[in-house]
Amino acid sequence: MTIELERQAAKATGRKYGSVADLMRGEGVSQEVQDRVKDLENETRVVLQLAKLRQAAGITQEEMAKNLGVTQSAVSKLESGIDADITLGEIKGYARAMQQTIGVMFGKPLTHVESVKCHALAIRHHLEGLAKIADRDEEMQTHIQAFFGEAFFNILTILAECGDKLPGNGKDFEIRIEIVKQEPSRGAATKPKGLPAPVVAA
Repeated sequence: MTIELERQAAKATGRKYGSVADLMRGEGVSQEVQDRVKDLENETRVVLQLAKLRQAAGITQEEMAKNLGVTQSAVSKLESGIDADITLGEIKGYARAMQQTIGVMFGKPLTHVESVKCHALAIRHHLEGLAKIADRDEEMQTHIQAFFGEAFFNILTILAECGDKLPGNGKDFEIRIEIVKQEPSRGAATKPKGLPAPVVAA
């Protein structure tokens, strides 16, 4: 399907839109063009992300080409192409050049609940890994214990902030976190730095 778009000088309307889709709907763009733009977005999700990651890393197409062992025009073609044409080897090359970890997932989009459960299990796996390191290395134990305290507090803070956004919250249900600073008494053991302050949830 070929769609011919007539080039015209842009005219300032004063209207603002939050997305390209909103702009097209607001400006009366035909449904056929809207559908084609959506198709193009779906076909270029990976290549556009690679281009954005490269730019954020401050790497030019010429520099990326040297890392991949190809020409600059080949990198330009890759980033202006579609996802179906890219290879796992090229994604690996981008990750190595940027010194980043790139994850690629295929399948039906996860719901919010599924995503939370997935990330929660991953967090548990890594926390257990840290606990094992602490058990083997006394020098790391204090640092890991401090990180556990920080992570614990951050997770509770996130839950409290999101809980505040629940409909009707503040009437019959409340999540509250209070930070209490307490000076240790003389002779009392000092709490390791990084452990959470007392938390009250009601």
